[in-house]
Amino acid sequence: MGPEVHFHLTRRWALEEGFSAPEADLIASADVSYDVRYPASASLLNITRHFSPMAWLWSERYLRQAARGRDLRLLGWALHAAQDAVAHGRLGHRHLMLRAGWGRDPDVWELAQPSVRRRIETTTRRRLRRYRRRAGQTTWVTWTSTPHDAASSLPSW
Repeated sequence: MGPEVHFHLTRRWALEEGFSAPEADLIASADVSYDVRYPASASLLNITRHFSPMAWLWSERYLRQAARGRDLRLLGWALHAAQDAVAHGRLGHRHLMLRAGWGRDPDVWELAQPSVRRRIETTTRRRLRRYRRRAGQTTWVTWTSTPHDAASSLPSW
């Protein structure tokens, strides 16, 4: 989804979920740098970090490790893997459709369908909250945007 999601929106959502500005900066920086650290084109293993269903497993692994060690860098990685899993679709089908000439670029936020954008936001916020609960940070801040009915009915991964 590029820096619009992996940095700017991630930072905003982290702030809205109660993280401090320096924490939100660290989370967003880790999220956006994930593509540099693990480029999908470098290996088959790296591809699994960006495409569903394996990206969900990577996200869960990073989230557990992040909470255990209170490591915001790993939290950023967990967010990136989950955001990509939603954006790219199962087995990267949205990228395949784009290459076949059918569909939108799944890495451009502005071109994503509203339902995909809602899922990315909901998934990100849920992971931020889960990190806070697991790491023992219990300060809660309410959403500044209105949650959407479709997004609130999604399963908690």
